[in-house]
Amino acid sequence: MRASEWIQVGFAIILAVAAWIRPLPMRHRWITTVLAIVAIVAVALVRSTAHFLPPSSVSMIRDWLTVALLLVPYWQTGQFFLGPNIQIQDRLAAFDRWLLPRVAATSGTARTRLGWSMEVAYLFCYPLVPLGLLTLYAAGLRGRVSNFWFVVLVSTYICYAITPFVPALPPRVLVGGQVASTRQGKARVFNRWILSHGSIHAISFPSAHVASAIAVSLVLLRIVPLAGLAFLAVSIWISVGAVVGRYHYALDVLLGAATALVVFLASYPFL
Repeated sequence: MRASEWIQVGFAIILAVAAWIRPLPMRHRWITTVLAIVAIVAVALVRSTAHFLPPSSVSMIRDWLTVALLLVPYWQTGQFFLGPNIQIQDRLAAFDRWLLPRVAATSGTARTRLGWSMEVAYLFCYPLVPLGLLTLYAAGLRGRVSNFWFVVLVSTYICYAITPFVPALPPRVLVGGQVASTRQGKARVFNRWILSHGSIHAISFPSAHVASAIAVSLVLLRIVPLAGLAFLAVSIWISVGAVVGRYHYALDVLLGAATALVVFLASYPFL
């Protein structure tokens, strides 16, 4: 198996085992286990296509399967969240009040062009990883995909590994969380709709969104510099939007970016 497949399958299995060790409801344990089985079966099925597809096609499918499985540990991690640790949550909020008092007093972005741009930027945290992979394809650098995935997966999964130990609600629900949708821009309403239907309703700590976005940008900056600069600009604005939009605490975002930077620097000689 590829390094990316070992990382994804191995991490999914570790979380499944942890679910049976931690005091979790039986339903949460089974969801975590089933998600691990999905990852294992998906990798096995794609590898089996080598029996009837050309090697180049199989290789491409395996490249993109990693995108599809990227969120499996996110949903697994969500099964460990049974409620916030108020002490941890208060400390995160206190750091925001110290660092960004005006932002900390709000429940999200203002209905302005600047606020809209931050909400749209935050939306880009979802397609940014596949767009990064597509950029390598467009540049004729498919041979660097393994390097790309190593930095992105390790950065993101470190955040997922820490998250169960820092259970906290996102800051947007702590200050005026029930803002009427008529007072919010459409981009923010859409962001909240996505989060209400697809998130674990808790923060990832450090921010996995920011870690993956920064990781993609740094790898591209190393391999395809011009594209990397564009991605880095978007990633920075994603990070700003995550804090100002109150999707994450400032410390989540700072540590998410730091995680990606450390993994990138450690991997730099091999990229």
